[in-house]
Amino acid sequence: MKEKLLDIIVCPTCKGNLNLKATKQINDDVEEGMLNCRKCKVGYNIINSVPRFVPDDDYVENFSMEWNTHKVTQLDSRTGRNESEETFKEVTGFNQKDLKGKLVLDVGCGSGRYLEIASKFGAEVVGIDLSFAVDAAQENLGKQKNMHIIQANVFSLPFKEDTFDIIYSIGVLHHTPDCKKAFMCLPNLLKKPGKISIWLYSKKLHFIATDVLRIVTTRMNKHHLYGLCKTVVPHIYAATRVPLVGYPFRAFISTHHHPEWRVLDTFDWYSPKYQSKHSNNEVIQWFNEAGLKNARALTKDTSVTGEK
Repeated sequence: MKEKLLDIIVCPTCKGNLNLKATKQINDDVEEGMLNCRKCKVGYNIINSVPRFVPDDDYVENFSMEWNTHKVTQLDSRTGRNESEETFKEVTGFNQKDLKGKLVLDVGCGSGRYLEIASKFGAEVVGIDLSFAVDAAQENLGKQKNMHIIQANVFSLPFKEDTFDIIYSIGVLHHTPDCKKAFMCLPNLLKKPGKISIWLYSKKLHFIATDVLRIVTTRMNKHHLYGLCKTVVPHIYAATRVPLVGYPFRAFISTHHHPEWRVLDTFDWYSPKYQSKHSNNEVIQWFNEAGLKNARALTKDTSVTGEK
């Protein structure tokens, strides 16, 4: 944790100011220590340079496993492609001009796929995640001077109001118990003027067969499910390549061109406890209810952006 993070974080319980007690620090990086609330006296650990505002990973243990297994699978800097950058621009509507010099919040950062893009675009970036994916993100990107990684719950975020210039959340909020409620926790963290974009699973991607399978897969041991994905996905993918008869199989697995990515994506479909789907009109209504302006859908369902 970098000490300047104290300028924007507060106790998530009472919103009181925090005192830092470092027990291991190298230059400006507090690797181990404690954040103590002056008001309610609650303490929060700093472990592996990451402030921990939650005691565990609650309902997202699958993502803890997923992103520590696939730490670099989707990082453009490791793949040599710009796939994550192009996805980021498509689903947020933000480019380098929008982010340069801005303070940005990534809600559900995983191992840092989009943190890397925001950092590359010149933003100072704060990434939060409920899962232990924060350890992968810290390992990948945490040493960058413009990067801050925090383990926290979207329903109880440790930030002062009116803090961020830009907030985005890509493919995350639909994995919470209440997607709309999770979204509503974000607008008050925006400065005026500020911009926010989210991308959620679309109702158009509703497949009864996969939803039925999720009744079983969400109850499986995550390691067993992952092993099953590694075993089965290559065979089903081969079937999808058969003209005409293979087409229906595409509803069951990811058909990404990279084999490792296919396994990752397929596990990502079947392992989350919560997985809701939404429409553009529904999400635009949330933006309007939150008092955001100029809410509009972008090219990819369901990606919506708006302003404060």
